[in-house]
Amino acid sequence: MLKILFLHAALLAGGLCLGGPAAAAPSGSLWHSFSDLSNPEGTFVTDVATGQSRRLAAQKWGTPWPDGSRILWRSHSSQGSRGDETRLVVRRADSQQLLADQVVDGYVGDDVRPSPTGGNAVLVQWGPALFGDRGPVVYDLDTRRLLYVTRPSPMPDALSWMPDGSLLRLQPSGQVSRVVLGGAEQPLATVRWPEGRWPRSVHVSPDGSKAIVELAALRDSGKVSGVDLWMMDATGQNLRRFTRNNLVAQAFWSPDGRHVAFVKDTGMACSDASCRGSCTVWVAEATASDVVAVKASNDATQVPLKRPNGTMTWVGCPVSAWTR
Repeated sequence: MLKILFLHAALLAGGLCLGGPAAAAPSGSLWHSFSDLSNPEGTFVTDVATGQSRRLAAQKWGTPWPDGSRILWRSHSSQGSRGDETRLVVRRADSQQLLADQVVDGYVGDDVRPSPTGGNAVLVQWGPALFGDRGPVVYDLDTRRLLYVTRPSPMPDALSWMPDGSLLRLQPSGQVSRVVLGGAEQPLATVRWPEGRWPRSVHVSPDGSKAIVELAALRDSGKVSGVDLWMMDATGQNLRRFTRNNLVAQAFWSPDGRHVAFVKDTGMACSDASCRGSCTVWVAEATASDVVAVKASNDATQVPLKRPNGTMTWVGCPVSAWTR
């Protein structure tokens, strides 16, 4: 009886934890352009633990460098017979000092990923026009040169930065390789993707050991019918299902690699111009499997957001990054 009393006291005091150590709570800053009736439009950074938010700029869709020091904005225009153009503007996050202002031919999509090594290279989805096929390319803002190019395609390759500035490349055929910019490409593995799916996007963990893969399912028409996340080693081994809702639109690693945030779009009708349906942001532990992400499932949580008037809501879309 005495032992039971001591155990009960220890539990109340937080001194014992049954079932192993408690999982670490998500931390860091989520960058987004979500706004509702109580928030002005702009680019925000929100503490994922407290919901405290800062508006960094009035312009939406800002994408930060991994260290949060710089922000890139893109805007598209059509020049008629001259084709499409995309303007890329980079500013310091703290002072809004202009660092770059360039116009490139064609259309640069909203999935912009600056280099993790601190340089001015960006991995983007590029195509000749807004409505058409795209493919991942690496563009250097300093030299204004393409450092790596893939062909635009209805089913393009999926690429992600590795921590050292190389690239992890996934092909629809299942080929997985590592690309060194200006150097060789090293084959790593051949993965058998789940039937009827292809890798729409890939995101390597901050330590370079894991990769979260967005696998898209296609209708007979060739249009995407749904997307879920699979987790695997960055070497292409041990593929396992991470989400099971077929509604995933984006994914982001937490800075410590312990969690994954993903955008769940119940309309599955997102484009670069608009997004219909309910679009919510969820966070799950990286070790999870078959995450459904509804309140009753208790397998993922939403990110709190404190409005300027002091009321609370949840972060919505669009999201651009998760940094420290």
